[in-house]
Amino acid sequence: MTDAMNAAAILQTFTVLLFAHLLGDFPLQPERIAIRKGQIPILSIHIAIIAGTAVVVLGFFAPAIIATIAVTHFCIDLFKSRKGTFNLAWFLADQAAHIVVVAAVSILWPADLSRSLIYSHLTPDQLSAVLSAMMLGSGFIIAVLAGTYAVELFLKPFGEEIDGFEFEAGLKKGARAIGQLERLPVFVFIVMGQPLAAGLVIAARAIMAFGELRGANDRKRAEYAMLSAFASLGWAVGIAYLAVWAAGLF
Repeated sequence: MTDAMNAAAILQTFTVLLFAHLLGDFPLQPERIAIRKGQIPILSIHIAIIAGTAVVVLGFFAPAIIATIAVTHFCIDLFKSRKGTFNLAWFLADQAAHIVVVAAVSILWPADLSRSLIYSHLTPDQLSAVLSAMMLGSGFIIAVLAGTYAVELFLKPFGEEIDGFEFEAGLKKGARAIGQLERLPVFVFIVMGQPLAAGLVIAARAIMAFGELRGANDRKRAEYAMLSAFASLGWAVGIAYLAVWAAGLF
């Protein structure tokens, strides 16, 4: 295999496994599992989902790849659940560790997608289009879904400075939904090559945030709300441009 072919296989494998990891760690991981992963039976369910998702997205069973991902994911999540702190640094370190494993597996055992039930019948152009879409899908998960936790954990120290500040369960769900709904159009517009439209969304949200700040009786809470909006939108913009760049590699 030439160096160019090997590099292409590594990139393809990384793209497929990254998408599978993000699917398993976010949309396919209910919060009731996420908060109880320190328990071996609960963590084992999560690992089965992670491994199963990797097999499905690859389209075939690759023993070395799946076993390595399953074992390392188990160890990383168990360590984080029992030793880690619920803060942004641990969240980012956890995801970085998983992505490093995906990259290492892709380099050590590049997948032969010609064996795949999904990709084997695609032309090279079709395969490139699918992988590009998959990279954008990974960006969507990071920007919109993972962004929920990244932004919450970033804001956590600021919320602790506000006396008596704590979201009730219903309000927390509502705040998460609002954050996802404001990141979604920004991500979509940037991916579609419409940064002006994304800018209008950001400008509208900024006007609302400044309005809340000016009319607020509790300035700290208003500042928290404004910081929340800009952190959420900034995350979406950064991830969207990164996803567009990565998708352009195909």
